[in-house]
Amino acid sequence: MKLNRKMLIIAKGVSVWWGIYLILGCCAGFAVRMMQTLFMPAKPLEIIVYAPYMCVCALILAVLTYFIGETAKKAPRRKLRRQLFAIMAEEGFSSNYTSKLFENARDDMKNVLYIEAACVYCMRGEYEAAEKTLEVVDMVSVTDIAQSTGDFRIVAYYYCVKMALRIIQKDADGAARAYDDGIYYLDAYEGNDIVMAVLSLYQTEAGLYNSAIDTVEKIKWKSLPRKLRKRYGKAFSNYVKACNLLNMGKYDDAVIYARMSLEAPCTEYIASEAEEIIKRAKSAKHSAVQNT
Repeated sequence: MKLNRKMLIIAKGVSVWWGIYLILGCCAGFAVRMMQTLFMPAKPLEIIVYAPYMCVCALILAVLTYFIGETAKKAPRRKLRRQLFAIMAEEGFSSNYTSKLFENARDDMKNVLYIEAACVYCMRGEYEAAEKTLEVVDMVSVTDIAQSTGDFRIVAYYYCVKMALRIIQKDADGAARAYDDGIYYLDAYEGNDIVMAVLSLYQTEAGLYNSAIDTVEKIKWKSLPRKLRKRYGKAFSNYVKACNLLNMGKYDDAVIYARMSLEAPCTEYIASEAEEIIKRAKSAKHSAVQNT
């Protein structure tokens, strides 16, 4: 996420709490003024002195409340993420992984975990399950929260998964519509791992082969633990490169990258797709040799 967007999100969160504390401070000041007027008429509350102190104290309390609240909110998410990474390290994106997502899909984590589950289904080639899971996402709530907080990450992920689903279904028009609908949110997270990964798939489908390779090479996979970046992040990147090299007629390179992807595929679906690339590349190369 860009620094200016992160600062905007923090500013919006702090401003909400600042407004709350200002209202409470005004109520407290009014109460104190009334009490002093009734019982201590010689020493009324001076608003000129009280207001600046109230504003500063409200701001300090707002900042503290925001960061304490965010820390408390992220604790269960971090615990879940550690559990998911442990499953991924042992089994990849298995049924246990999706089961863990659905077990925890409640309260404010519900929509984001449904979106992640749909993403996993896409990576496993389970189109119908991905479609049904996306349908239960409450996009009104997700969009409202994004607009109020300035954090568009979940909305961007939703459109990423929708694009990915349409791409693997070979629905180019549907992928284009999803991209157009979500471009505002996708642009806000243009450097995000997931956004760039799906963008590389979209560019592949659109025939922008060199652009797709350039995009996938920029992905740092910082969203994954260090030891899983090479195992799964690089495996996906190599798969995308293999797809585009095959389409560009660079058959030997396509085979090399497809085999690199097969070293640690995160799902059987991607493994089967990589194997298909190898078969197609070898067949195309054989045909080219015969025709010369």
